[in-house]
Amino acid sequence: MMTRYVGIFALVLFGLTSAAAGDQLVLFGPTAFSLADPKLNSSDLAKFNYGRGLFHHEWEVHEHADGTQSGLGPLFSANSCASCHVRDGRGQAPAQGSFSPSFVIAVGIPSLEFGTRADKTYGSQIQVNGVGTPPEAIVRVTYITTTKTMATGDLVELQHPEYEATDLAYGELEPEAKLSGRLPQALIGLGYLETVPEETLAQNADPFDLNKDGISGRISFLANGEIGRFGWKAETPTVLHQTSKAASGDMGISTPLFSAYAGDCTQLQPQCLQASLTQPENKTTELDGNEARILALYSANLAVPPRRHVDNDDVLAGEKLFQSIGCQTCHVAKFDQEQEFAPAYTDLLLHDMGNGLRDPAFGDTELAREWRTPPLWGLGYTKEVNGNENYLHDGRARTLTEAILWHDGEAASSKEDFRSLELNERNQLLNFLNSL
Repeated sequence: MMTRYVGIFALVLFGLTSAAAGDQLVLFGPTAFSLADPKLNSSDLAKFNYGRGLFHHEWEVHEHADGTQSGLGPLFSANSCASCHVRDGRGQAPAQGSFSPSFVIAVGIPSLEFGTRADKTYGSQIQVNGVGTPPEAIVRVTYITTTKTMATGDLVELQHPEYEATDLAYGELEPEAKLSGRLPQALIGLGYLETVPEETLAQNADPFDLNKDGISGRISFLANGEIGRFGWKAETPTVLHQTSKAASGDMGISTPLFSAYAGDCTQLQPQCLQASLTQPENKTTELDGNEARILALYSANLAVPPRRHVDNDDVLAGEKLFQSIGCQTCHVAKFDQEQEFAPAYTDLLLHDMGNGLRDPAFGDTELAREWRTPPLWGLGYTKEVNGNENYLHDGRARTLTEAILWHDGEAASSKEDFRSLELNERNQLLNFLNSL
């Protein structure tokens, strides 16, 4: 019992609020995603705490005598990891007519060979900030609304974002260039997902729908043969790769995996390239290999908070509904019976989600409609941690109901079954999701 009280004291010391129920400690509040995996040994815990400092570090520009600079930028979307992953959770979608500092605008051009490619001038991301060089553009979002009628007669308003980039500082985008929003995702449990073996993923994959159930999830095999596990389109294989890619693309910070000091600057942005230092002082890259690994260790070892209200009758009824309408086919609770970590509710596979969620940067290809199944663990803490509820790849859904109603393609049947539920049944299913 003494151990439990010491644990509570430690949590309060770090600004967490908690409530003890019997011998089980239940966490609440905005820091629910910020705890270390309890399985870390003392050495890795020390690295985790150092990584937390790197994660929250606000990068600045360092001017050099020859007129060049290192550190942040020259072009960037954010000046720290924490400014996008708010309290280790999600970003925030922009409001109507504005933009959000914890949101990213991807830019791409449909490509038969690669699915999508970067714009020749603006790269793969519109950078809305610059130091020593002008920001690439001003981005605003406009939401187009439609209404969905539930079987019970009540109406649900859905919103679809359209993005506009104005004040382009380096000339026009290519005519075929398309903009797409990306909501930064919560970081809990990433290290566990990295450990799931390929053969386990393959057990849930059925790319040709051989069992004729309408679900044809596939493993994301990357060009180098690795398996994509992270990112909305499962485009990166490891937490280290995802972390390094974000450091480069979002902040202009170089790492051994992404060693360009100018980040996402292109050859058609000479002012940005000239501002970048060829080599930072006493380092090969701005984040050296050890620092990048420690930052990735931090991101990989943020603990999944415990489920709540698991014995509530409505939650139990909602879990049965979740299974009966087929949600668990993609949002798989566990990869196998021997899984030691908490139910993640993902299969880590790519699924066709229909034209409503099509990414315009991929044109009319099947890949445009494919998204990796996002884990649902920690879902019920979203509002407490981030102060908002933004769901799906671009945060368009403001509630879980909206998120479900955007499902289509392989999920069309489950979506329609949800729409047909009685109001109390829908609330039960939502109660289950909020218990995660």
